[in-house]
Amino acid sequence: MRIAWASPISQRSAIGRDGADVSRALLARGHTVKIIATDIESTDDVHDTDAEIIHWKNISSEQIARDFDVLVVNVGDNYMFHGGAFTLFGGAPSVGIFHDFYLYNLFSGWLWQGGARPDDERGWLHDQQVAQTYGSQARPDALAARSGALSLADIAQRLPMTEWIAARCEGALAHSAFYLDRLRASCPGPVQTAAMPVTGRGIPALGPRGSSRLSVLTVGVMNPNKCADKVIAAIAASPALAAALDYHLVGPIEPSERQRLEELAADLGYLHLTIHGSVDDEVLNAHLTAADVICCLRNPVLEGASGSAIEGLLAGRPLIVADAGFYSDLPGDLVFKVPADIDLTSLTAQLERLARDEGLRMQTGAAARLWAESHFNLEAYVLALEGLIHDTISANAVLSIGKTLGGELRSLGLTAEDPAVERISAVLCEIFPT
Repeated sequence: MRIAWASPISQRSAIGRDGADVSRALLARGHTVKIIATDIESTDDVHDTDAEIIHWKNISSEQIARDFDVLVVNVGDNYMFHGGAFTLFGGAPSVGIFHDFYLYNLFSGWLWQGGARPDDERGWLHDQQVAQTYGSQARPDALAARSGALSLADIAQRLPMTEWIAARCEGALAHSAFYLDRLRASCPGPVQTAAMPVTGRGIPALGPRGSSRLSVLTVGVMNPNKCADKVIAAIAASPALAAALDYHLVGPIEPSERQRLEELAADLGYLHLTIHGSVDDEVLNAHLTAADVICCLRNPVLEGASGSAIEGLLAGRPLIVADAGFYSDLPGDLVFKVPADIDLTSLTAQLERLARDEGLRMQTGAAARLWAESHFNLEAYVLALEGLIHDTISANAVLSIGKTLGGELRSLGLTAEDPAVERISAVLCEIFPT
């Protein structure tokens, strides 16, 4: 197949890194693959790839329709990495890979950065797009989100804008099951899941520690939804944990968030918090090697799957997660779950359990590593993607007829609830059983 692989290519994008691996595997399987870089600004600091790279500004949807069998669009919630994808839809049949469940920031970037619109038109367009996606009853939520009155958790629950992008795709791939219903409700073609492929970092197995002190680690961009404050409070709530655990935060962090967390630790009398900020791969690997426990908590869950959680499993470290979203799919005997609202009593109890039982840490970490190596597998992912691409191309003719008929019916004043629409749909399904 001739595949246009739309993805960020900047080395700052983890989605771009994983996409480069998948595109390389597709090339190895005999497909023609060209990467359409969706980064808003072009860059020379790119991930290593064997495929030709074309910046989105240098290709049109008409060219994609002419030169490729399918457009595969890697969808993430960062407009600066993914904003170039919007000009690519509408030519070849498209398969969206939904790396993130929450796409409101991508929507906002498209709205506020993607065109020279006056502010009043942007506000009107924001509410219109939300209402078209979720119904007219969502207009109050649209206004509240736009004015900053709706919390992150409420936006994620009520209008994540997942459906807004999925409706542009003829097929869709999710990295976990919890947002499949949103994709199925909005993407007209085939929808399926596949476990996100991640290559381990070669971290040595967790062995016996010759020290009474233990290292707890959280990795990633230190946004408030990473719940580092909950971990600090849970450790501080137990004198034994506060005396024995060193808590390390590794990843980019805003000065205000750093100050908030340091002040919280000081107020609670916890003296062993270290905030490292951004680090390179070598230093990150050293922190993973030194870790005894990894906390990978999210509230709310915004991503379709967590690369940092998967890397923690592949490192063979026991993982504490919230029982929500992608993390709910992880086997309960291989990770240590706390309620979705990150209950402090449960979190303290899991930390105490792991702190006092070295055998449990080692055995669970080793078992999790074996499972993760087989589950988050590149070969299996590529096979699943190939099948979805084939099904999407096969369904595209039917979808095109459906769109044409739908437009004609809409021009006659029929709604989706009209019985005639259901009868016409049934006839189409008989003619095209796929």
